[in-house]
Amino acid sequence: MKKVFQTGTGVFGEGSPKICVPVVEKKQEEIWKKAEAIEKLPVDIVEWRADFYENIFCTEAMLCTLKGMKKRLKKKALLFTFRTDREGGNRSIDKEMYYSLNEKAAAGGADLVDVEVYLDELRTAEEIGKLQDAGCHIIASNHDFIKTPSVQEMVKRLKYMEELGADVAKLAVMPKDNQDVLNLLQATVTADKRLSVPVVTMSMGKMGLVSRICGSLTGSAMTFASLGEASAPGQIPVAQMVDALKTTG
Repeated sequence: MKKVFQTGTGVFGEGSPKICVPVVEKKQEEIWKKAEAIEKLPVDIVEWRADFYENIFCTEAMLCTLKGMKKRLKKKALLFTFRTDREGGNRSIDKEMYYSLNEKAAAGGADLVDVEVYLDELRTAEEIGKLQDAGCHIIASNHDFIKTPSVQEMVKRLKYMEELGADVAKLAVMPKDNQDVLNLLQATVTADKRLSVPVVTMSMGKMGLVSRICGSLTGSAMTFASLGEASAPGQIPVAQMVDALKTTG
């Protein structure tokens, strides 16, 4: 049985894939304005891509922005993500600052925190535990913007995330041909059957678009859709995603 959990608008890991909308604005007022707009939409989770925020390394500003988002999002869940440049993010960061930001976000009220599992493998499990103790659910993640690994390797990475104690295992890969997309879909089906935690996967870019709308078939528990600027290649607008999930779910 899956280890599902409650989010602001439903149960993560049950029913149709949850829709997550990223916020990539740079200034606090822009971030809050986007949060107000997303609150009105039929989506479940809002991802604050904090690596885009101009004052992210100022603790006071970061916490003020986060709490302002929570207030404006009302019941929608807030996912805090600082995506490092090594996995496609907007800026570089040293490990100590990365883990410090995650811990501050958890203590400051984030509902979920994204943790890159390969940033420091010796510390990942410990950091996941710290964040969970603070009351957060953890999405363990890995992003490969170069290639799509083998089905066996993708399942192995997702299983590793579960073993580290994460609440959700997330993998994003880049396809070079149609077979890569099919391999990602197969890996998702296999991992969904083997893992006790929800799985989230995507094949990036236009070629991998199908992977973002077929979670009901493969078992991927969440998909990302854009409102304005996208945070990753292949994201489609929220309205199109809502319609697509109604059709496929």
